Amino acid sequence: MVYDRSVPEISRFFGIVVFMNYNDHPPPHFHVRYAEQKAMVAIESPTLLEGELSPRALGLVMEWAAAHRQELLEDWNLARQQQPRSASRRWSSVMLRDVVSVQPLSGHRLRLTFDDGVEGIVDVAQMVQFTGVFEPLRDSAFFGQVKVNPELGTVQWPNDADLDTDVLYAKVTGVPIPEYVYARGRT
Repeated sequence: MVYDRSVPEISRFFGIVVFMNYNDHPPPHFHVRYAEQKAMVAIESPTLLEGELSPRALGLVMEWAAAHRQELLEDWNLARQQQPRSASRRWSSVMLRDVVSVQPLSGHRLRLTFDDGVEGIVDVAQMVQFTGVFEPLRDSAFFGQVKVNPELGTVQWPNDADLDTDVLYAKVTGVPIPEYVYARGRT
């Protein structure tokens, strides 16, 4: 599957899928699917317009919508103009992509497939220095022992060296990792 920046999905978190259709009707809103549940949520003042979500899912969606209100309004305006939305807005505050398959290639490269079907090749030599825990990866035979750790959703070698899935996904898709801002006093 080739990564397509024009698909309507904006975010995915905790099994909740948020999407926005092109040329949709007013008021500014987005759609939500969670298991068998469907809803439509207003953007300007996050409110459930139609449909139903479990209380927990609704709370998560409303919290997410409040945190991303300005970005959602920008996406709404782009969608109404039938323009592609910014790829950087596709990231949710929780990225949570898993690697589902890995194939080692020559030159310290990996062919990866993610749980959403995105596939691509990353050059590990451009990502890490072969020192410390990554030193054994210099040896191509050891590098070739890479496996998917299904519990962690990332790639891992026999010495427990692993790579951040968010970074791998960003390398494959070209979508930057968002900059997170943490409020003082929050953990």
